[in-house]
Amino acid sequence: MTTTWSAGASLSVDAIVAPTSANNGLFFKVTQAGTTGSSEPSWAGTVGVTVYDNTVRYVSFSSTFSDLQSINPSAIIELFTLQLDNALHGATTIYRFHAGSNLNANNKITWDGNQYFRFPIQATGFAFQKGQLPRPKLAISNGGNVGSSVTGLSISAILLTVNETTAGNDLTGATVTRIRTLAKYIDAVNFADNTNSTADPKVEFPKEIYTIDRKSSENRNVVEFELASVLDLAGVICPKRQCTRAEFPAIGTFA
Repeated sequence: MTTTWSAGASLSVDAIVAPTSANNGLFFKVTQAGTTGSSEPSWAGTVGVTVYDNTVRYVSFSSTFSDLQSINPSAIIELFTLQLDNALHGATTIYRFHAGSNLNANNKITWDGNQYFRFPIQATGFAFQKGQLPRPKLAISNGGNVGSSVTGLSISAILLTVNETTAGNDLTGATVTRIRTLAKYIDAVNFADNTNSTADPKVEFPKEIYTIDRKSSENRNVVEFELASVLDLAGVICPKRQCTRAEFPAIGTFA
């Protein structure tokens, strides 16, 4: 069981600590017992890094990756949120949904206290290819309700609403977040007896955050969107400027 970091706490070896805010789904295992400092340390963002906290030493790890290496790993649960932008869409509404079946008859998954409703979607293209940022596609059924099994709206209805604020917007600029965890960690309310000893809302894969770049197609059955990373900016290079010997003659002459 994890404990959230606090100042002046005595920690023993093998204790598991979570940062006070999300940190790429990473946790920190105590490798040297001691007392935590007066302020939270600078947590590592990758697996296997040592973190120093006053007299305590940690090593970063991801419990989800460790679980996947087991002989019989728990099922992966994939969830999505769609958040509107007030300036573009006239609201900050958040729609939560998932594509798979649930462990009970309610057709929804509860994760960290929020309900994600079952909805026919197909999400593809999240893998990185040859160093290029992914451009995922999200195809959503246009025949159901998003956000509630009773009072939700079809995707086309949402498009019509946001287009009243920005003509022709079609949800461009809305934020799509892909959340993945393992079934063993979801809230206890998902299970028939409302008990789950391994429930832990902090255990998840790093969130994948995209914005809707454009609506690629729409018909009475399906609406498809193309997503883009917030770092995927057309015409922008890193470093911002390239220097040549014509501007700086010493380039290439350093030993």
